[in-house]
Amino acid sequence: MQFWWLFMLFFFPFIGGVIGLLVQSEKTRQLKLFLAFSGAFLISITILNLIPEVYETLGHKAGYYILGGFFLQIVLDFFTKGIEHGHLHIHDLKKGFPYSVFIALSLHAFIEGLSLGGGAFSEEIQNNMVFAIGLHELPAAFALAVVLKSVFSKTNINYLYIAIYAVMVPSGILIGSSLTGYEEVLTGLIGLVIGVFLHISTTILFENNESHTYGRYKLVAIAIGLGVALLAVNFHIH
Repeated sequence: MQFWWLFMLFFFPFIGGVIGLLVQSEKTRQLKLFLAFSGAFLISITILNLIPEVYETLGHKAGYYILGGFFLQIVLDFFTKGIEHGHLHIHDLKKGFPYSVFIALSLHAFIEGLSLGGGAFSEEIQNNMVFAIGLHELPAAFALAVVLKSVFSKTNINYLYIAIYAVMVPSGILIGSSLTGYEEVLTGLIGLVIGVFLHISTTILFENNESHTYGRYKLVAIAIGLGVALLAVNFHIH
C-alpha cells in the first residue's frame, strides 16, 4: 500500500462531490462524456488486468465471485437508484436524507477499497485499479452531491457528507491491509469487485446516453478511455 493511493482515492470522490455541489445543473454533457471515458477505462482494465489474475489464483472458483459481484451491484442499484453510473432521478426521492442511497454507495466504495488493501496482485495492476476506482468514484460522488443538494439547503452539511463518502475507499484499503496473508480471501474480494466493475461499466457504456445527440462525442470519449487503458496495461502506470 502506498500513501498516494489513499490520497488519490480520497481526492477523486471529494473533488467530484465538490464539483457536484458547485455546478448549477446535474445534466451536463461533460458528466456524460466523463462517464463514457471512465466506463471504457474501467471495463478495459477489468478484462485485460484483473480477470486473468483472479482466474490464475482461484481457477474456476473465480467465476462464482465475479458472478456474485455482478448481482451484488444489482442489489446495491436497488438502493442507490443507479446514481453511481450517471442515473439521476431526483424527483423519485422522497423529502429527507436519502439514507439508503448514501449507505449503499458507501458500502460499494468500501468494498472497492477493501479489495485493494491486501496487495494480492502486483504493484502495476494495483496502480491500474487505483485509477480505475478513482475515475469511477468521481462521477459517483458528483451524482451523490446532486442528490444531497436536492435535500439540504445548508452547504456545510453537504460538504460533510461528501467528505465522509470520500473516506470510504481509503478506509477499505486500510482495513484490507490487515488481511495480508489471506491471499484467497483478498482475491475473492477482487473477484466481487470485478463483477461490480462489469455491471457498472457496461451500464455506463450502453445506457448512459439518453439521446443520440452526443453519440459522436461519446464514441470519442470511449476510444480515449480504451486507449489510456491500453497504455496503462502495456507500459504500466507507476
